[in-house]
Amino acid sequence: ALTAIKGEVANGRRTLVTIQFGHNDMKVTTPAGMGVNLTSIIQQVRAAGGEPVMVSSLTRRTFNSNGTVQDPLAPFAAEAILISQQQKTHLLDLHASSIKYVEAIGAAAAHRLNLSPSDDTHLNPNGATVFGRYL
Repeated sequence: ALTAIKGEVANGRRTLVTIQFGHNDMKVTTPAGMGVNLTSIIQQVRAAGGEPVMVSSLTRRTFNSNGTVQDPLAPFAAEAILISQQQKTHLLDLHASSIKYVEAIGAAAAHRLNLSPSDDTHLNPNGATVFGRYL
């Protein structure tokens, strides 16, 4: 990926590079550990001439009985935002905007965006279109 960034920069192109915490990383690291990794990635992107753009994690579409989203990703989203501020990167807060959206449409409609009925993490093509437009 760094070679591709360097190639784009060498061709005189403004090169925006999105950086996002992966949901599966939650199983193997802490928010602080993720922050260290994100900082390293930001530095590598900048060294290659790219402009890092931090993207906070898309919410999972798992709901509490009162219609609010269960939010185990909140500490990771907060850390990504903190790192973005510390490193002075652009930020797209997909986490907050996706929570607001799925709570507005409700659990039944939000689940229609899932890849499968039991998968509240991955998106089907309709879900990818909806949230892709946020970016």
